[in-house]
Amino acid sequence: MSAEVGEPIPWSYTDAPGLLLWSWVTEHFAARIVGAEVTEPTVEHRLVRTYSWEIGDLIRPQQGMPRVLVEGSSPTFEEAERHIREHTGKLYDPGLGYRRYSGSLAFSYTLTTGVQVDVSEYIGSRCGVTVLMPDGSERTVSGEFQVSGYTWTLTTADQVLEIRPEHVVRIGNRSEVADRAVEITRNSSYSGFGRIYREEPRMGCTGRPGFTVGTVDHAGAPRCPIHEVGLPDRLLV
Repeated sequence: MSAEVGEPIPWSYTDAPGLLLWSWVTEHFAARIVGAEVTEPTVEHRLVRTYSWEIGDLIRPQQGMPRVLVEGSSPTFEEAERHIREHTGKLYDPGLGYRRYSGSLAFSYTLTTGVQVDVSEYIGSRCGVTVLMPDGSERTVSGEFQVSGYTWTLTTADQVLEIRPEHVVRIGNRSEVADRAVEITRNSSYSGFGRIYREEPRMGCTGRPGFTVGTVDHAGAPRCPIHEVGLPDRLLV
């Protein structure tokens, strides 16, 4: 069993003329993949060009029918099944037991750069998340990282921030060794991420108010004579 995709889904398969149907019905949802068969006179084997997939909610049905939560189309059955695994892992509470079919796909997200990341290693740790702002600039926020379905949360000392992964440029955390190294070269107000300090901007500071209240961000600014005295140039990026 692959650690990435989880346990095999208990599909019920129906083979009808011109239609291939895989169904997975539970107490909470009904998932299905439909392969529309194409007849080609010159092709001897069965041909399916696309596989449509959907997940319908049974907890709150719509007029007695599963309420469609997410749907799509894929060129292969394997890709369609991956979508089913990922979305059931994110849509439903882990306590219902469907995460065992999702594997790490429940923790995979596509960033604004198009890169897909598995964030399971960051859960419960202190992370820095760089967010793309509406004006095209970037802001880095830090806090304890958690995931909740399709969103991320960062808990700081005074607030809980909800972040959409599709707005994120990058995510990372620091080891204890790296934190100790930073303490040697940075002043005590350093947040541990980027060029962000846990202080308000003041006279002479080259930074600007950070995304998180009570922080100042120096991204793209000249060396700050208040917060960055003595730092090597390689740290001022």
